[in-house]
Amino acid sequence: MGYRRFEAEVRAWLGDACRRGHPLAEAWVQEHLSRVQFARDFHLRLMEEFRSIPGAYVLDLGCGTAGAGVALALAGARVTGLDASARMLRLAGIRAAEDGAAIALVLGDARRLPFADATFDVCICDQVIEHMEGYSSLLAEAHRVLTPRGLLLLSAPHRLALHEGHTNLAFAAWLPHRLAGRYAAWRGRRARTEPWDVWLELPWTIRRRLQHAGFEEIRSPWRQPKRSPTEGSAAQRALARIGPLVRLVRWGFRWWGFLFGTVTFLLTKPDTQAGSGAVGGHT
Repeated sequence: MGYRRFEAEVRAWLGDACRRGHPLAEAWVQEHLSRVQFARDFHLRLMEEFRSIPGAYVLDLGCGTAGAGVALALAGARVTGLDASARMLRLAGIRAAEDGAAIALVLGDARRLPFADATFDVCICDQVIEHMEGYSSLLAEAHRVLTPRGLLLLSAPHRLALHEGHTNLAFAAWLPHRLAGRYAAWRGRRARTEPWDVWLELPWTIRRRLQHAGFEEIRSPWRQPKRSPTEGSAAQRALARIGPLVRLVRWGFRWWGFLFGTVTFLLTKPDTQAGSGAVGGHT
């Protein structure tokens, strides 16, 4: 999909960064342009393993320019995108219009959601919690508005990553919050007067907070499926018979994102009345 107006508006939003040749300006633009396709290739496929997306009620929490929300809307979901920035919601509306996607956009605070209990079957929270100094209330609200057995997909960068995505700097994630902001300013990746709103945590700290909020883990860096040797191409099936190689490749894929990018969790809200069962939603 070509985003003529959306791309122009993103560049206008980035403003001085694009005009002055900021080293990350073009990467930021392309990252926004690619979000729908990324969500189709990754988020959508992951969720489809556990529930049908067409007709599902989906909340894109902290939607930004709504790349994930648009991808799910195009897959047949009934999507609501919520963000605290009116500018982001305007960009999200432009993107949705250019893609022909129907998505409701709501201005609001992720820590105090303006929705009733058990409203949504799926909640996606992609690259949001690192911009909040304390996000327990966000997780509690996501849990509240999900239906029993509803899904939460949460992705976030973390403190152990060798590469810090907001600045494209190696080892910046390892620094304390204040020093990371100063380092980014010294390397020209942010203005010295610009607030540094990236708070990173250890992966298992994020995991513990999700568990404390009441979610049950389905997928994470610690919990990955063991695919059947019959899946994939003939070459993949042949390689799958070599046990040590399979374990090495699985380990590499599992920890590549863990060390170089983000951690992704797929979780469910337990159905306390029905006990165990299939992932549910609206009837």
